[in-house]
Amino acid sequence: MKRKQGLVGDTIFHLLPILAGCLVVAGLVHIATIFLLPRLATKDAFARLSAIAPAHQVVLLPDGAGGPFDDPALAQGMCRFDLAQGPLRLRATLTPDALMLFSFHGRHGQIFYSMTDRSATRGKLDMLLLTREQLNVVEANDAEDELPQDLRIIAPTLEGFVLFRSLAENPGEMAQAQARIAALSCGLDRDQRP
Repeated sequence: MKRKQGLVGDTIFHLLPILAGCLVVAGLVHIATIFLLPRLATKDAFARLSAIAPAHQVVLLPDGAGGPFDDPALAQGMCRFDLAQGPLRLRATLTPDALMLFSFHGRHGQIFYSMTDRSATRGKLDMLLLTREQLNVVEANDAEDELPQDLRIIAPTLEGFVLFRSLAENPGEMAQAQARIAALSCGLDRDQRP
């Protein structure tokens, strides 16, 4: 009887490293899957937005487009970009005391820059979204004795989108919030095209 108990104990002792190895491999596969799925998904946010929005144009998003956790007091719009065609110029004349939010997203949805309307100078917003190489070209053409008048943002990916949100402080002001988004200018920068 003691001999059988010794064999069972020895067998379990020899199986423990194999079981631990299986658990480690299963954990690594699980973690890798979590990180790879957003990049391998065919119906990600960028693909869904590409279906409703041409590149370099401001498009109002329908109510609830962002999901069930969206604030119903925010009008939303977006501009999809492709920097392979050239830098993106974003311009706006902003209404004082009307909250506007801007978030810049890469191809896979990661936010790489965000700001509010408080970044505007005298109610005007002028931004240039570009790659590092495009920035080098723009800076080489800048006048030496003048500071740039635009905000320059380097994008980590060639494709992505800019999400705009405008607050409607009262239920009857949604049309004004949507009009503020529709008034934004988002397109290829004519001066910086390749």
